[in-house]
This record gives sequence, C-alpha cells and structure tokens, in this order.
Amino acid sequence: MPLPFLPQFKSIFLLAPLAAVSLSTHAQSWQFKGEGRFFSAPTLTGNTILAGSSAGHLYAIDLHSGKQRWKFSAKKEIATQPCIAGNTAVVGSYDGHYYGVNVKNGQAVWTFKTGGERKNGGKGLWSMKPDTDYMEDVYDFFLSAPATNGKSVFFGSSDSSIYALDAATGKLKWKFRTQGPVHGGAAYSNNTVVIGSWDTYIYALDANTGKLRWKFKTGTDTQYGGVLEGIQARPVVADGRVYVGARDAKFRAIDLATGQLIWTYDGGNAWISGTAVADGEHVYVGTSDSYLLLKLDAKTGKEIFRNKGGGYVFGAPAVGKNLVAYGDFTGRMYLLNKDSLDVFSTFDTPGRKAHGTSTLDRDQIDFLFLAAGAVPEKYSTTLLVMDKLYALGPITAAPLIAGKSVIVAATDGTVYAIPLPDQP
Repeated sequence: MPLPFLPQFKSIFLLAPLAAVSLSTHAQSWQFKGEGRFFSAPTLTGNTILAGSSAGHLYAIDLHSGKQRWKFSAKKEIATQPCIAGNTAVVGSYDGHYYGVNVKNGQAVWTFKTGGERKNGGKGLWSMKPDTDYMEDVYDFFLSAPATNGKSVFFGSSDSSIYALDAATGKLKWKFRTQGPVHGGAAYSNNTVVIGSWDTYIYALDANTGKLRWKFKTGTDTQYGGVLEGIQARPVVADGRVYVGARDAKFRAIDLATGQLIWTYDGGNAWISGTAVADGEHVYVGTSDSYLLLKLDAKTGKEIFRNKGGGYVFGAPAVGKNLVAYGDFTGRMYLLNKDSLDVFSTFDTPGRKAHGTSTLDRDQIDFLFLAAGAVPEKYSTTLLVMDKLYALGPITAAPLIAGKSVIVAATDGTVYAIPLPDQP
C-alpha cells in the first residue's frame, strides 16, 4: 500500500514529462470562481457544466461564457460527481442526503435521507501518532457518485448500504447492505450495478432487485491492519469487463457476468484509487504515490506507456480522439499525446504558479521536504503538509474535453475553461 504520510524514496518510475508548451501561455476562455473547493468531477449536460463544491453548492455554469445559470445549496459539502437522469441531476452531500435537482432551474425535485455521510478515519491511522487519537482520512475526498439506467439511480453510502431510487421521485426501490462505508461510485451495465466498498469487496447487484450476483475480494495491507484499504474508485464497465482499482495498489479486470478475475496490474506501493477510462483496446488510469498516468492493454493488463507527473492522481483522465488530459495534486493539468503519452501542453493553477517552486521538490511532492523537520509519523505533520499542498490548488477532479476546450475544476474553488492548443 502507499504510505500517504511518507514520501517515495525509490526512483523506479520512469518517463518524466517531456518539455511542454504551457497552456497558461494561451488565453483562457473563462474562469468561474465558486465558494469552497471543487474535489469531484464536473458533469456536462447540453451546454451546462454542473459542479459541486465543498461549500455545499451545486453550480450550473454556461459552457460558452462561464457565467452562473443557477445555484443549488445543500447544508454541507456536495461530494459527488453529478449524475444526469433525464432532467434531473443527482448529487450526494455530507449533510446525509442525496438530492435530485432540476437541471433547468436548480430546484430540488426530491430529497433522500441516508443513514448519514462522513469521511472515513480511525485511531492511529496508518500507524500515525498519537495512536490513541481518532484521525480522519485526509485522502477520502468523495462520496459515492451515482449511476443511472434512466429509470433508477444507484449509489452507496457511509452507512454501508447501496441504494436504488426511482430517478423521477427519489423513492427507495431496494437497499443492499455491505460491511463497510461505500464511497466508491456506482457503474451500471447490462442490468447490473457494480460498486466497491471500504470492506474491500466489489459487488455486482441485480439492478431490478438488488440481489447479489457476485462479489470480488480485493486485498489489504496486513502490515497496517488493513485500515481503509478498500475501493475508492468508481468501476468502469466495457466489453463485458469491469475495470477497477483499489487501495491495495492493484488494478483489475473482472468478468462482468461471472465475477472471475481476468487480469491484475500491480501498482507497487501506490494506491490506484482514481476512476479509469476504457477506450477501445486500451484502459487509462492514474496512481497515487507513484504519480503516474498509465496506458494498459484492455485485454491483458500489460502496460504500454506511462507518464509521470509530480503528484497524486485521484481523478479520472479525460480521453479524446487524439489526446489524454489529467490533473494531479500539484495543481498541474497535463495534455498528452494519446498514442505515446508524451506531454505536449500543461496548465498550472495560479496557486501552482505562485507556490510551486517553494512547495515542491524538483516539481514533485516530497513529504519530508514539505514537513520541514516536523516528526513525519505525527498526524499533525500530515495536516501541515496537506495545508501546504492545498495552497497549490490541487486537481482531484477529472477534466472534461468539450469541443476545442478542456474544462478543469480545482480545489482552489475555480473552474477553468482553456482552449486546446494544436498538437505537435
């Protein structure tokens, strides 16, 4: 497993980013400044971008102008990517509710109360000190992003349940109980809901009844007691295969019909907690502590190319016809050639431009460098390091490619629309 409170000492990961043209040298189409931070990926519906913030707001932003169309407010952070079911956007909040919101006017259509939503944590998390204190998982950024088949919406909850609701009314259709909080997003395919839990299992459920079709056990790190080593990512289903990463540093392809393992990619000591993108013969996914964006063969799991950035990758990449875009925890977004994963452009948030030189060590996150002499095993040191990193405006959300622009939401509370430069 990765050690979130320790730096990476081994320089075993190759292919550092090539020299690139900075997107910041190009005129930006627009910037939208919201309240709070944007952790979850935005969703594009028609010409409207929907993005939820840590201030509890769901913003509707005009794709072309960047102007706010409406704002819906929950009582606490909205921590899921919006899911579109007809004219309803479904989002989850730490106030313990999932909301159906009219995409045209931002009015609540329905509200569903779960058993409560919270961030994960534990005493002496990852062997940090003092081991008698409760510590919140500082990398537990998201609640369970819903999926839909048009008639129903499916999502998990911190109350260890998976829910199916009527998409139009928000009424409960069925509920399935797991053995741990469910913060991984849901996927729907072939009348099957696939979702991962912090109990380390991936579940496949009948979409109509909620009955278990199969479950697959991922691994734990016994050295650290298997604490918070479950599934943080949303599974992706393509060509009859489920692709999903976990905090056991493995990325897997599983047969959708049977739940049998097809192949495993070993991420070494790095979580694979971001959602993947399957694109024909290839799968693209990011890693945490090794700072990688991987291109894998979809049938075999064999690594084809990799690109190494400077920080943790928690969001999915965006894959276009000829390019791949992804953001990392240093506040930088990379545009890569789809075939080779070579960098041809980058975009830095204002925080990255202002603080990158002083905060990063040779353009990369290094825990001991950031700790500046503080005791690394203390939880207070992890909080200190995270505060420094947040000054960079990290990107934990998947970018959107919309026409000739790329849209990216950052934890500096800004959504950026940037024209795509010509590829070399």
